[in-house]
Amino acid sequence: MSQLTAVRTARAALLDRPRGNFVIGRYPIPDPAPGGMLMKIELCGVCGTDVHTWQHSDIGIDYPISLGHEIVGTVAALGAGVTTDYIGKPLQVGDRIGVIPAIHCHQCYFCAIAKTPEKCIHWKTYGTWPRADEEPHFTGGYGDYLYIHDPNSVVLKMDTTPERGVFLEPMAVVVHSLLHAQIKPGDTVVVQGVGPIGLLTVAAAKVSGASKVIALGRRNRVRLALAQRMGADVVICQQDMPEQEERKRFVRAASLNGVGADVVFNTVGTAIGFKECLDYVRDSGTLVEVGNFVDSGTIPFNPCKDLLEKGIKVIGSFDNEAEHFVRALPLVSDLRLPIPELITHTIPLGRLQESCEAIRSGSALDGTEIVKAVIDPRLPEE
Repeated sequence: MSQLTAVRTARAALLDRPRGNFVIGRYPIPDPAPGGMLMKIELCGVCGTDVHTWQHSDIGIDYPISLGHEIVGTVAALGAGVTTDYIGKPLQVGDRIGVIPAIHCHQCYFCAIAKTPEKCIHWKTYGTWPRADEEPHFTGGYGDYLYIHDPNSVVLKMDTTPERGVFLEPMAVVVHSLLHAQIKPGDTVVVQGVGPIGLLTVAAAKVSGASKVIALGRRNRVRLALAQRMGADVVICQQDMPEQEERKRFVRAASLNGVGADVVFNTVGTAIGFKECLDYVRDSGTLVEVGNFVDSGTIPFNPCKDLLEKGIKVIGSFDNEAEHFVRALPLVSDLRLPIPELITHTIPLGRLQESCEAIRSGSALDGTEIVKAVIDPRLPEE
C-alpha cells in the first residue's frame, strides 16, 4: 500500500439486504491498479432506482451492496496508464469527473452489432456490483470514495460545479429519450411527470428545438413551478383538472397544431401514466416511455385503436451509454438551465436511510417535499 492509503480508511454505506439497513463502515482506501482510478466523491444523487433496489428482493443482486450511481467527484489517484478521460481530455489529480455507472463489455451482439450497449449481455453497474463487503468495498456512490476498477469503465472530465455535475447520469437518461423522439422546430411536446427526470426533460426538450412544452404533474406545485423555470410554456396540475378527458381536450387545444402533441414523454412510473399519454399524442406522433423502469403492472391496450389507427410510434427508452453521457455534459453545464434548483436537500451520509424512507413514502424531509436529494459525504454528521 502507498503512504497515502497505508494509514487511512474511509466510509462506505452498505445495504445489508433487501428492505434492510444502510450500514456505514470504514474500510482501507485502495490504491488504483493499472488502468484504474480513485474518485473522491463530492455529491451523489438519491435516485428512485436505489429506493426500488432497497425495497425489492427479486432483482438478482448479491448483497451487501453499496448503492449510488449519480456520482460527481474529483480524481484522488490515477492508476498506471491512465492519462485521459473517455474523449481524450487530459486527467490529473484534482480534476472533477463523472463516471458512467453502467459497464458494458463492448464485445457481445448488442454492443458490437446492434449498437445498443444498454442491452449488453454482460452488463454490470457500479452501485450493485460486486459485493461491497469484499475488496475494494468502494463500489457505489454512497461513501467517501469510488474505486473505478473495471477496465471498461467510462470517465468524463467536467468543467462545471458539483451541483450541476451530479445530474450527468439523469441527463444522460433524458438524452437517450430525446434521441428517440427526434424533436423538430415547431413541435409541441408533452412531458408527463415533473420528478427530476421529467424536469430535466422539459429543459432538454426546449433547448432541443421544441416550440411549445406542456408539463403535467399530479399535485406537487413546487415541482410544477420548477417546470416553468426549466422552460415549460404550460403546466397542468391534475388536482385542478382531475378528469382525464378534460386534460386530453386541453392538451389538444394548447398544441400548436391543434391536434395534439407531436411528441410525448412519459416519465411517471405507473402503468396508468403511460395509458394517459396515449390520449395526448397526435395521430402519427411519437410516445417515448421513460418512467416505468420497474414493473408497475398492466393496462388495457387495444392494438387497433391505440396503435394502428393512430399510426403512432411507441418507443421504450431504458438505460444509457457513453454517447448519451457525452451529449449530456454540455446540457448540465449550460448556465441557461437552472438545474441546481432541483436540489431541495443536501444531506450527510448518515441520513441516507432517512432520505430513502422519505422518497419511498412521498413524505417531506425537514419540513420540505423532496424534489431531488443529494448525499454530500463532506458534510459533518448531525
